[in-house]
Amino acid sequence: MTVRTGALPQRAAIPSLVLDSMDVGILVVDARGRIGYLNHKAEEMLEVASADLVGRDVDEVLISNDDRWHSSDPIDTLGARTTLRETNLKIGDREVTIESSASPIRNGDDEFLGTLVTFTDYGEGEDDEEFQRNVQRLASLGELSAVVAHEIRNPLTGIRTTVQYVGTKLAEGDPKKEDLQDVIKEIDRIEQIITELLLFGRPQAAKTELVQLNEVVEKSLDNVALQFEEAKIAVKRDLGEDLPAIDVDPDQMQQVFLNLLINSIEAMSDGGTLRVTTSTRRYRSGRRVVEVAFSDTGVGIPQENLDKIFDPFFTTRANGTGLGLTISLQIVREHGGRITVRNRSQGGSTFRITLPVPEPEGGTSG
Repeated sequence: MTVRTGALPQRAAIPSLVLDSMDVGILVVDARGRIGYLNHKAEEMLEVASADLVGRDVDEVLISNDDRWHSSDPIDTLGARTTLRETNLKIGDREVTIESSASPIRNGDDEFLGTLVTFTDYGEGEDDEEFQRNVQRLASLGELSAVVAHEIRNPLTGIRTTVQYVGTKLAEGDPKKEDLQDVIKEIDRIEQIITELLLFGRPQAAKTELVQLNEVVEKSLDNVALQFEEAKIAVKRDLGEDLPAIDVDPDQMQQVFLNLLINSIEAMSDGGTLRVTTSTRRYRSGRRVVEVAFSDTGVGIPQENLDKIFDPFFTTRANGTGLGLTISLQIVREHGGRITVRNRSQGGSTFRITLPVPEPEGGTSG
């Protein structure tokens, strides 16, 4: 059987056809910083029409705090672990997060003509699959953890009471009294683990209200401002303006943010920078969310641990219970949101939380 196909277009049209068929965004910037070309995938990811951008200054229409994100100069990527860059782009009143790499375009005389930027975004599907994998791992553990914690708490209370009673029978200065105090401290540590287990297994019902995400973020940052100062960590706030209100429990969400902020302090034991950004974005499905990202310049997360950090009891901290991120995942899930983590190409890691914007009555969110 012979399968007939259409004839190839003229040679001059083939490059454009090939680029438009690629599953990555392609952006061409000329030597003067003007946009010369976008392929179909780039238009789709940036939600723009090529005709609206071609000929315009790239830094005027694709705004970023990193004005070198589209640079192909090797000096601008010096020290980076990979050639990929994670960049937040503002396009009008929207923000898009992409991972990009840039290559110089030169003619036969080695004259620099411009830059070819290829990029992908953090698509809804990929993040959602990652989040669901974490949720599925926790689903069967939650109820079991609650039952075990409840069964341990009752006898533990009796043990603590007995130790305290014995301590009252010892004379002041008796070395055994100090030993018993150490026992009580360890019992209290177990009690804290049990409390966190119960929070994980049977989380408290959220008391939701319409709040502004920036207010919760600001309050969380203020609570740990002294700790950041002592750790010699600079905090850069890049909070979006006019974010839509979201329906969350502000206390529970602050608990999540504080946990991530404390983690970032421990990841930057020698000081560094934490960048906190908030924005709004709309997925291709039409769903609208607000997003907060915590990006640090710390040591990053070993690749073999990325799939484990939300697991109960997994911790690399000497005094950690390994339940902080697990509970954070639980809280975010109960609010209909997602939490993901990625290592940054420049070093460090980014925790990203997305929370749904309530849809107005009689239609989708605008």
